[in-house]
Amino acid sequence: MSSPTPLKVGVLLSPTTQLMDVAPLDMLGMIDKFYARSYPEHIAANALDIEYYFVNETGESPHSMTGGFKLAVTVSALLFPLMIPPCFRKVVSESETRRLTTLQHSISTCPPLDILLIGGPAPTYRPSEAIQHFIQTQYQHVRHLLTICTGYIPALYSGVLDGKTVTAPRGLLPMLKEEKPDVKWVEKRWVRDGKVWSSGAVANGMDMMACFMKEEFKEQGALTEMALGIADFARRGEAY
Repeated sequence: MSSPTPLKVGVLLSPTTQLMDVAPLDMLGMIDKFYARSYPEHIAANALDIEYYFVNETGESPHSMTGGFKLAVTVSALLFPLMIPPCFRKVVSESETRRLTTLQHSISTCPPLDILLIGGPAPTYRPSEAIQHFIQTQYQHVRHLLTICTGYIPALYSGVLDGKTVTAPRGLLPMLKEEKPDVKWVEKRWVRDGKVWSSGAVANGMDMMACFMKEEFKEQGALTEMALGIADFARRGEAY
């Protein structure tokens, strides 16, 4: 996948979203143009231009997550200069460090996305009508919808998983098969059905993202392999 315009990647934050559920986004960040500056030039040449959108229902920021972590609800094109690691500063110009956009985004102001990642809320969470409408609308535009762990819940109640093959946390699958028969539930670490990618437990989001990157960014193959190698990522298949 390549595009002359920035790839818009959004993360929908629900109440009590688990931090590890959105952590796989950092793997994708390892093949964007900013991070790739530390790679050899011939590897970095195919890096992606990515804009990241962190969105919640109201736009209120910061958004509280598990572990006491608070995440800014923003769109970020580049980081603050003081946040740039020393190893990157030599390759990032002063003008580029000022390329920062911090706009608080709610579901009503978020633009159409290319990729929407939904991290997992508490299992008892039920999305509002506004959240459901947001997912339904974005689903018409996105190239890929990724749900991690209980991130399937907002997507499920939005109706975009009907008729799809989907996975979820293993302990919830018997209940889901009985109560939500319009979805084909499978017991796997992750599964893809068209533009819908879903993962099982929270750690399986990493497994899914690695496969997603390799399948969807073939032009960045060498870059992806370098990123996964640097991260010392353990390769695990779909089957438990």
